[in-house]
Amino acid sequence: MKDFIIFTDGDVDVPKPYDRDVVMLPQYYYFDPNVVYGDEQILTREAFFEQLSTQRAYTSGVNPDLVRNRFETAIKEGSDILCITVSSGLSGSYSTICITADELREQYPDATIRVIDSLSATLACGFLCVDAIELKNQGKSLEETAADIERRVKLLDIYFVVDDFKYLVQGGRVSPAVGKIGDILDIKPILTMRGGHIEAYKKTRGFNAALRNIQAIAEGRKAARLGNIYVGNQEMFEKCKSHIPGSYEASLNLIISSHVGPDTTGIAVEWEA
Repeated sequence: MKDFIIFTDGDVDVPKPYDRDVVMLPQYYYFDPNVVYGDEQILTREAFFEQLSTQRAYTSGVNPDLVRNRFETAIKEGSDILCITVSSGLSGSYSTICITADELREQYPDATIRVIDSLSATLACGFLCVDAIELKNQGKSLEETAADIERRVKLLDIYFVVDDFKYLVQGGRVSPAVGKIGDILDIKPILTMRGGHIEAYKKTRGFNAALRNIQAIAEGRKAARLGNIYVGNQEMFEKCKSHIPGSYEASLNLIISSHVGPDTTGIAVEWEA
């Protein structure tokens, strides 16, 4: 049976130690278009959030040339490819990777390249990478693994709460008027993903009320995997863990962090079928 390599992209957070078995296709962020981060150069989380406090961050998807180079290297070394991507509703990376995969299939007709749209992001998509690693280690073929991963896409959920509307406003997720009212009334929206897009799940008054609502969601159904997401506020993260203790933890990648800000936390879940 031919070996295969598991790839993902920079909007995905694969928990340790599984991250060592996944090849990351970076995405990019910048405050100044002349200085782009994400691949050859990166910022520490501290430096990133320090800049984010005074400047808007901009993001871009995967580099098609880099994707082609890394896929082609794997193919030439005798491996097939399974790539699990961030939701196509959040990033153009899925489309870019699919186009590159199509080109390589024509050039290397004996190679198998499967690209799966997770319809999710961050740690939830990371759980699919964990599943893929475990299935591969059990001796499953690429096709068997891909079929199982596609089945599990519908089992993913993310629930998170933001403490400051500023970043959602500047990214166009909510209007300035809604953001101002939310801050004045101490409204903390619980956000989730539906159909590959970020949506408001529920509006709550206060952070603790939001966490209690997320806790009720987590306790209402049996989870196969549950993890806590850290962004930049350690106190919020610890409160989240105290309400909903997960078996996994992940620091939210800086691409998505730029759209929600440091005062954010939440959970990712893969439900049992």
